[in-house]
Amino acid sequence: MKTLNLQKLLHALIITEECSLVAASKKLHITQSALTRSIQSLEEDLGLQIFHRKSSGVDLTKEGEVVIARARELLDQAGQLQADVRALSTGTRSVVAFGLDPIIAHQILAEQLKAIIVDSRLMQIQVKIESRSTLFSMLTQGDIDFFVADINDFKPVDVKYIDVELLQTVRGSFFVRRGHPLAEKKSVSLAQIYDFPIITPSNVHENTWEELRWNNIDSTAPQRKQQLVCPDIAILKKITAESDAVFASADISVAEECRAGTLRRLNHDVANDEDLRSIGLVSLKDGNLCIHSREIMSNLSERIRTSLNPK
Repeated sequence: MKTLNLQKLLHALIITEECSLVAASKKLHITQSALTRSIQSLEEDLGLQIFHRKSSGVDLTKEGEVVIARARELLDQAGQLQADVRALSTGTRSVVAFGLDPIIAHQILAEQLKAIIVDSRLMQIQVKIESRSTLFSMLTQGDIDFFVADINDFKPVDVKYIDVELLQTVRGSFFVRRGHPLAEKKSVSLAQIYDFPIITPSNVHENTWEELRWNNIDSTAPQRKQQLVCPDIAILKKITAESDAVFASADISVAEECRAGTLRRLNHDVANDEDLRSIGLVSLKDGNLCIHSREIMSNLSERIRTSLNPK
């Protein structure tokens, strides 16, 4: 079989879509006779018949259905290749937007952006640091190409439209300042924790928040169900060190402060045994990402796999 000619495959695809040689020739701006010769040549190259010719138009043969399905894939790939080559050679239209959960951003963003600046010819890089729910909304609206965040508790309706890849597992805990009323207790209940304001860098998903708020807590008793959400981890750690607030975050985000003794991890059942969170890469199914976005996504994923310490 001869080497496939993409132009001939395009001609066959347009004929299939228009169901007519006349309509296809008009759409392609070529004569009907030239289009007929192109299809005859393609069929000779393939060694099979693609179309049944009829007085009312054309129909695909069974073999033609297979050929057209594969032709559509090849032409899509060829178009993507052309876009990638343009982006690589000129940098035009090279805008990548991605999102990170605040905890992930705090751990890796500075080093990752330095690498992107050195290695990339991108015209613009947009980084969104938001909660998972906000990033998910931005992804589905086309405002970002992908995001990295906690992938626990996705609803079935959500995963219908997205690809999710597990990158790492981290432990989440509650932290307080040295000298906090709970700091020296050997075992702390959730009821005791929720006597104090909870501060966190990323909004706890509603079902998780409700579970944490009410599990083993007397729902008839007055509780301070107060949560402060702020994506700036440095600010939250400062508030924790200077107040009685309880900081809910991943262990990796306060490792240095815990080693120094300025913050203490509370000993409680949720963090000790159950509060492992899965960090993952989220993108749209069949998303048509540019080569720069795919490269950043790959490098970012590898960095998270190797730099975030699991439990």
